[in-house]
Amino acid sequence: MKQKITSITAQKRPGRFNVFLDGNYAFSVSEEVLVKFQLAKGKELDSADLEEIFEADDLSKALNKALDYLSYSLRTEKETRQKLAKEGLEDDIIETVVKKLTKMKLLNDSEYAKSYVRTMAKTTDKGPRFIANSLKEKGISLCDTEDALLEYPAEMQLKNALKLAAKTVAKSKKKSFNECNQKITQALLNKGYSSELASQVRQSLNLTKDVDQEHENLRLETEKLWHKNSRIDLKKRRNKIKAALFRKGFDLYECDRIMDELENTETET
Repeated sequence: MKQKITSITAQKRPGRFNVFLDGNYAFSVSEEVLVKFQLAKGKELDSADLEEIFEADDLSKALNKALDYLSYSLRTEKETRQKLAKEGLEDDIIETVVKKLTKMKLLNDSEYAKSYVRTMAKTTDKGPRFIANSLKEKGISLCDTEDALLEYPAEMQLKNALKLAAKTVAKSKKKSFNECNQKITQALLNKGYSSELASQVRQSLNLTKDVDQEHENLRLETEKLWHKNSRIDLKKRRNKIKAALFRKGFDLYECDRIMDELENTETET
């Protein structure tokens, strides 16, 4: 049985219209669907027409949701699919929307990956391995990731790694020389740089041990641990402190000498 469109009115929401059949409100559609099906007063619709209109409008709404999501930032195909799924959309609609967006060149994982790598290289201290893992989480293929990482040349990696290492050195002034070097390596590895680059960075920094500073750092650390463990048996106390300072890369001979001084001072008082 066919029903006649008796009225079409605009909603307060831009781009949406209410359609009345035989004098009663029946459904709402987007302007795109209104034009596509040439909906106008006097046109008659049967159940097959209505089903086709509803499917088209569902797709139109899904596409608009996706366009709104993409308007704030570049997205990957995986991120877009996840967003639409959270909106409760069916898999077939999501698939159609993704194909449309790809055809419109609004979804392109290869270009997204290149843009992401360029941005990360210019604005963060992250290394290529960290960036590659991030792209993997975003659904970027290994092939696209490898191509994109060409946007992060070796000289830029070294420049960023040197900045990170310099910050680490500045924070490690009270550490032993050995621990400082370990901290540099660990910081670079944690940020996604290779062990080879970490070695290159250490060579470029050409750090040398400041004997006076090293001794001062050892004395301060030994005194701190000595007082912290004051209630422990003397032998255990010394062994525990030596183990802690060994892990921190300090010279144990010097450590023994400082503890001898501290023990003598303690005995005298």
